[in-house]
Amino acid sequence: MPTMPKIYLKPSSRPHRYPNGGDEAYWMHRIAAAVKKELAALSVDCVLGGEPQDDCGLRLTLRTHAAPEEMEAKLKGVEVFYYSYSPAAKRAAEVFTACLKEVYPEPQLVEAAPTPAREELREARVPALLVELGYHDNPQDEAWLVN
Repeated sequence: MPTMPKIYLKPSSRPHRYPNGGDEAYWMHRIAAAVKKELAALSVDCVLGGEPQDDCGLRLTLRTHAAPEEMEAKLKGVEVFYYSYSPAAKRAAEVFTACLKEVYPEPQLVEAAPTPAREELREARVPALLVELGYHDNPQDEAWLVN
């Protein structure tokens, strides 16, 4: 019998305050719980938080951006970062990017972004993505995110 796909979901625990209430840890944990529920409906098993598990096929970290002070509230968009030299991570980033384009109000601002520099992606034992779900200092992104 084939095994169910398994994803390790890592919501941010950063305390960045959101302008209209809550902080990044609160909202990313709520979103991760919703993602886990949706993926379970598709027969994908998810491990939420804790230590990364080696038996997972994908590691998915959820965070938000913060613009530099001079650009605060001016930047918008979603980025799905993946390790440049991982074909499996690239394919996963393409799938998640396509799905996010369907739900983000400005799909042209959703992109997959290869990077060799992010240690958490480079050193993961399985394909890994870092999904930056908008800019929490932008009112439109924050409204989309929390709703």
